Amino acid sequence: MFKVCVLGSTSKGNSTFIKINTTSFLIDAGISARVISKRIREIGEKMSDLAGIIITHEHNDHIKGIKALAKNNRIKCYLSDETFGKLKNKLKNIDIELIEIGKSFSLSSSNLEIIPYESSHDSVDPLVFRIDYHQIPLIGYITDCGFLNTYLIDGFRGVKILFIESNHSFDHLLQSSYPEFLKVRILGRKGHLSNWAAGEFIYEVKPQIAILGHISEENNSPEEALAEIETVLAVKERFNLPFLVISPNGSRSTVIKGKL
Repeated sequence: MFKVCVLGSTSKGNSTFIKINTTSFLIDAGISARVISKRIREIGEKMSDLAGIIITHEHNDHIKGIKALAKNNRIKCYLSDETFGKLKNKLKNIDIELIEIGKSFSLSSSNLEIIPYESSHDSVDPLVFRIDYHQIPLIGYITDCGFLNTYLIDGFRGVKILFIESNHSFDHLLQSSYPEFLKVRILGRKGHLSNWAAGEFIYEVKPQIAILGHISEENNSPEEALAEIETVLAVKERFNLPFLVISPNGSRSTVIKGKL
């Protein structure tokens, strides 16, 4: 059995709980430790069962709660050497394991294989991940990525579940009150994915379920994200894909369960 639960996915804080058979872990901890602990209890899980926290990059909306969470619960953190260099002060006296792009790693003695891929974002060493079970692609996780290339398409093709950021509507962002420099940053190759870019990637990768996350409260909405991505897929004649859209307010945890 597997369980995927997005505990929060906004510009203010991001964290996702994943459980595959008996192995559970987090990707990012950008919400307070108190809130993460509360939401994990609400879905019937225990903090004491977490095998690790995998960190995508060092921005605060992805690591805000990591120090208290890892220290108080004695949880190992998995991150790249460059990202660790940015977070040394936060991760003092915390068990860590350094990971590298293209080199798979596992958590405890599980049958999981987690493969880090290079991402494109304005951080020192941004990563996205594919999670395999018995060498079969199961989950793809892409957040904070300004540019999707054939390297990622080939790497994530065929995953059962794809979490992908659908950060902004292009037209909505252009018409927003954001200052010009911020619009340029978001739209740049080291910024964030638009709904249309997410839709193109979903079409190429063809997951069974797509989870749309990191939806901007200012430059997008769940309704816009879903409509624009469905338009992309309709043009490409793919109509039968189930979607789950994560609300920007992060007030509820969406749980996906299934058989392996």
